Amino acid sequence: MERNQIGSAWQGTHVILLRCNPTNQVVGFYSSLNAPTEPVNQLCSETLSTYLSIGYKISHVHSLTDGTIEYILTKN
Repeated sequence: MERNQIGSAWQGTHVILLRCNPTNQVVGFYSSLNAPTEPVNQLCSETLSTYLSIGYKISHVHSLTDGTIEYILTKN
C-alpha cells in the first residue's frame, strides 16, 4: 500500500508535548495529528500516569525559562 494513500494505516512515532507548572498543574498539551489521546487531567501527575498506561514513554524532560517543565512522550 502506498504511504500517502487515503485509508492507509499511519506508521511512525506519535508525539505528545506536556507542559506543567511547579505546582503539578497542566499548562499546555500538544500532540501530533494522529496521536492516540486521552482526556487531559488538570493534574500533571495524573495525565502522565494515563499516558504511560496507554503505551507512551517519556523521551525527554526539561525545564523551560518560565519555570515550567516540559515532558516529551513518544509512542511507536
